[in-house]
Amino acid sequence: MIDLSSNENPYKPTEKVMDAAIKGLENLNRYVSKEEVDMLKKTLGEYNDISSERIVVGPGTDALFKEIVYNFSKNRNIMTFNPSFMSSIDVAKYNAKKIIKVQLAPPDFEIAWESLVNGPSLIILDYPNNPTGKCLIERDDLIKLLKNKDCLVLIDEAYYEFSRNTFIDLIDEYPNLAISRTLDKAYSLAGLRISYLIAGDVFLSRLGRYDSAISRSACYAAIAAIEDKEHAFDHVKMIIAERDRLSKELTELGFEVYDSQTNFLLIKTSIDQLASRLKKENIMISDLSRNWLNGYHRISIGNHEENDSLINAIKILLI
Repeated sequence: MIDLSSNENPYKPTEKVMDAAIKGLENLNRYVSKEEVDMLKKTLGEYNDISSERIVVGPGTDALFKEIVYNFSKNRNIMTFNPSFMSSIDVAKYNAKKIIKVQLAPPDFEIAWESLVNGPSLIILDYPNNPTGKCLIERDDLIKLLKNKDCLVLIDEAYYEFSRNTFIDLIDEYPNLAISRTLDKAYSLAGLRISYLIAGDVFLSRLGRYDSAISRSACYAAIAAIEDKEHAFDHVKMIIAERDRLSKELTELGFEVYDSQTNFLLIKTSIDQLASRLKKENIMISDLSRNWLNGYHRISIGNHEENDSLINAIKILLI
């Protein structure tokens, strides 16, 4: 089965990273020490050019988000985009006043910013956005939100290494801002689920002791991966080249393909049951009709051979 539905990296990490993960298994009977986690935070701080004291690490973005929702949703509205692939937001229904999802609509996917502020709020956005693949947040609009002290803003920059766009420079100035990033995508470590938060002071006030949740193997592999970051950057370039090639091929086949700054493409097609029919050919893509709009699909970028298999399968469907 070729899985082009999960936004994973089709390329494996280096042997150095694999060896580091194995080394982490040597002391399975012991908890990860503060010193080991601090070393990872130091590495992440240097990579992001920010104080390691602002870094909170955790086993995946959803786990970090659940912790934030648990700690900060009480007596607040939770606001995010629709569609949203953040399952952690569902936890908010037990604490938050209301969950409000702002609809994203083609072709421009413009944000109704005025609808994001409605009393004390925890606003969760992604940049670039999943599934549109676009950087939808304008800096001036974000700063207006951050100047409202009733608003806490969490921005997921999971695809930063692909877009190279960020709001990390606002962290020191705005204590009500937090940014999440991950090593799942560009760094090929989805199987270890290593994510981290770059947190303003408001978020740090309650999350400072959360680091112990990461495993030793994940900790060691993450450090090795960042130390070997040029390897990951080479893979990012390969994925972007494949993304552009796939976009061109799909456009020539009659699909509407949206520009992307991520490792996936948003497409629109009139082919009925495209995802189901491709699954019968052992290719998985994400059908967005279930939680968004009919005819829209998200396709993760695979390696050259996987993308060729997708194109060939589609060509057969069009006959």
